Amino acid sequence: MASLSQCRRVTVISKKNSQIYAAAWDLDYITSTQNWSLQLYSENEVEQYPGIEYLHHVNSGTVVVWQHFDRLKKESDNFSRAFNDRIVLTKKHVSLVFHRYLNGDIGVRNYIKIYFNGDEIHGIDPFLTDNPATQPLSEQQIRIDNEIITVKPYVLPLVSKLTAKERKARAENSELRLKQGFYIYRNKRLIVWGTWFRLIKQNELGKLAMVRVDIPNTLDSIWEIDIRKSKANLPYMIKKNLANIVLRSVEKSEKVYRYRGRKVKDDNIIHTWDVIQNREKYEYKINRNMPILKNLEESMDEDQINLLESYLNLVEETFPFGDVYCRVAQNEMNLEKRNNNDEEEAFQLAENTVQQLMKIHGNVKEFIESMKIMEPFSNYPDVVTRIKEEYGNE
Repeated sequence: MASLSQCRRVTVISKKNSQIYAAAWDLDYITSTQNWSLQLYSENEVEQYPGIEYLHHVNSGTVVVWQHFDRLKKESDNFSRAFNDRIVLTKKHVSLVFHRYLNGDIGVRNYIKIYFNGDEIHGIDPFLTDNPATQPLSEQQIRIDNEIITVKPYVLPLVSKLTAKERKARAENSELRLKQGFYIYRNKRLIVWGTWFRLIKQNELGKLAMVRVDIPNTLDSIWEIDIRKSKANLPYMIKKNLANIVLRSVEKSEKVYRYRGRKVKDDNIIHTWDVIQNREKYEYKINRNMPILKNLEESMDEDQINLLESYLNLVEETFPFGDVYCRVAQNEMNLEKRNNNDEEEAFQLAENTVQQLMKIHGNVKEFIESMKIMEPFSNYPDVVTRIKEEYGNE
């Protein structure tokens, strides 16, 4: 069924004791016969199949042949390019999912090799365990029904501590979403990664924290692992144990970031942008503790929060420092000047924000109370008063 989700015909050719056997499921043939008719072939009939030459040089082995990629052809006008893109993505996916087998991880009995078009692939280690700056934290065990779940947190290095090879690998494998959160392994195979299962929220300071969780296949039912072994849900009975481990890991991650730099402004105002001094450099980061942002995240599911976080990171990375500097210098603008139009715009912004919060059932009262110390409203006390009078009872 997994094969037929990708193509209309799957043929399996297998050799054992010098005998070659072959059979195929063909959706078109099944449709024509109105029955789940399995097609059987003799050795001579499959002699022209791709991969058959491999079986002639081994004592035993199996070749699986996919044909008629109907879905992929419908998705793209350029089948060859789309197919090659899928091959590249599949290679990366296999490199990550089976990385502990491919890299001969301690505790993995069967070291295996996987080849794509004759080229051996190597495992992608999400924890960067070979990097001396990676911090492996103490391993812990949770017992359920006489079975052991092993939990080992890692705190990854800052980007500045990565080697050129590691930075390149991260960039090339960005679609694999190697990010903070749990990495759940079933019998050493990675099945779910990059999620906190809503125990905590994804956040900037905690993005160096990753927690490896090893579960045996005997606990599939309580983890609600699906038949494809690609999804799982966190069992209620271990949520508290894992929450404590997660918090300690995130605290370690936050310490790494706090050491990295400090805020230039240290006042009581809630700034939209935090200016971070990192040695001799300055960085601008969107304040993730803005009440508006927190209200928005509370109305979103985890995938939406992750997408929002990706967008905020994109905004930070593309901040037009040079353009702003040139325009300020050319126009000799005075950014401290305020006029009546500015105040009216601030009121419109505040009113629109309150109305949107009401639509998503956000905390309007908390937002209004924080306006007096929140940019830009802290500069307009009259706006704060007007909003409080009009919406204070909402």
